[in-house]
Amino acid sequence: MDKSRTERLAPMRDRLSYVIDHPVTEKLAHGSKPKTKGVTVSDRWTWCDAVYMAPPTLARLHSATGDRKYLDFLDAEFQFTYDHLYDRQEKLFFRDATFFEKKTPNGRKTFWSRGNGWVYGGLALMLDHLPENHPKRGFYETLFKEMTTAILAAQQPDGLWRPSLLDPLEVPEGETSGSGFFTYGLAWGVHKGLLDRETHLPIITRAWNGLLTRIHADGLVGYVQPVGAAPDHLEAGSTQDYGTGAFLLAGSEILRMLGTKPADGSALLKAAEKILAEETKPRAYVRLVPERMDDLAWENDKVAFRVYGPALRSGPEDSGIDVWCKRVAVPVIDNWYLNELKKGKSYHKDHGEGLDAYKVGDTRGCGGLGLWIDGKLITSDTYRSAEIIWTAPDVAEFHTVYQYPVKLAGRNVLEYRTTRLRLGERLCEITSTFSTQPNQRFRNVKPGTALPHELAIGLTTQNKGASVTLKGDAGMIATYEKLAGKGFGTGLIVDPASVVRTVRLPASDKDGNMEEVLLIVKPDAQGRISYRAGFAWAADGEITTEAGWLDYLNKIATR
Repeated sequence: MDKSRTERLAPMRDRLSYVIDHPVTEKLAHGSKPKTKGVTVSDRWTWCDAVYMAPPTLARLHSATGDRKYLDFLDAEFQFTYDHLYDRQEKLFFRDATFFEKKTPNGRKTFWSRGNGWVYGGLALMLDHLPENHPKRGFYETLFKEMTTAILAAQQPDGLWRPSLLDPLEVPEGETSGSGFFTYGLAWGVHKGLLDRETHLPIITRAWNGLLTRIHADGLVGYVQPVGAAPDHLEAGSTQDYGTGAFLLAGSEILRMLGTKPADGSALLKAAEKILAEETKPRAYVRLVPERMDDLAWENDKVAFRVYGPALRSGPEDSGIDVWCKRVAVPVIDNWYLNELKKGKSYHKDHGEGLDAYKVGDTRGCGGLGLWIDGKLITSDTYRSAEIIWTAPDVAEFHTVYQYPVKLAGRNVLEYRTTRLRLGERLCEITSTFSTQPNQRFRNVKPGTALPHELAIGLTTQNKGASVTLKGDAGMIATYEKLAGKGFGTGLIVDPASVVRTVRLPASDKDGNMEEVLLIVKPDAQGRISYRAGFAWAADGEITTEAGWLDYLNKIATR
């Protein structure tokens, strides 16, 4: 989307270029052991889900780079999968080779709804980026139309599809993910002129109305078959990312099919400004800010914070936590970024709502972590990846992953951090798990192993003479000083049983005014530590003295 940031394509280009330069020619079958040394069964698209994952990605990469090799590889591998898994009689794809002879309880061939949904939706996403003059475009469009005939025949009276396409009685409930992908594909086909509008519009309408019956009152997309490889049971409350994604994909394509023009940049900006003008209720909120060097910022009615992202990795910033001081209870993050980036109105100046006057750089800021090795603080760089889990009126929660310049048994030390901020609280709840096992998705992280190192959790003072409170035996440290002319306190609370000692170190600021105040702690046997960190600024009128700040921290520590 941002064509000026071509470096973001580099990891994917490097990986796919390696794959293309080292092609697997062995005709693998799913579940069979490859003969070629170093090759695994997953090195070719031996399961139908893969043609949703890979071909659209390769087509988009060609669109972004103009390099023909991505399309050539796409075509060769797709043909392999088509020849291997496509049933020309039924015009559907087997999930993989293990299903060639499998029958449903009623003696029908087993064709999985979501599996064919992956293929059908993948064809649409791929064709969106395949050049009109590509020599095989006709083949893919014909395949799309062939599959459409089988998909229409499998649609049930309620507009939905069952997990088993040829045997709807095997699991008699309408399933969301397969139905969502089919609805998307049908709407895409009409939108692109591959399918007749008059014939298919009533079918799409029935499908969409059916999908709406899968949405619960709270917005949850239910009736999604859990992770699997074949038709399986359904429950009303079952949800998965791909079920919600397929529903949104279908709805957005229906809007395009009906001629609704996507909003352009200026329209989106006007909409954002309108929302900001109406945003008058206190709430918890978190978002990624790619337009400001990959910041990740979060807030509630009391406090606001941010951490720095990959775009700042070459600078002094690292994994410290920055503080944004608020005077108001309503959200400010979006407004401050918008004013800074679009209107030249700096958030480093107080325009009535507060400001960013806190200096972090490469310090721990307000609650950042580090390894404590041989009396030295070892820090990680900016976050490697981030994932927002929840941003709602009552709580904001997200994950960040950090990598340290330290190895254990030849592996990098990684920190998987969960941060949560609740409405009405001044302290974030932070849990970090240290591990040497990389994970593609944060939610798959398993407890790490015991670290041979201690950890350091820190607060950074801003001025010489700041008041510092060290209560290691109570699991608490705090600071208090002036910030932007008003009283300002930071605090950190942890289980006292984990505390080893407290430490004070000079910070790295050029004027020598700042200081790192650290709690040295030991993680548990799984390499995990949990703590709270936050601040108070007297300008908001709630906690206006050092005594009031320490009293607030002591009450939470006791609780």
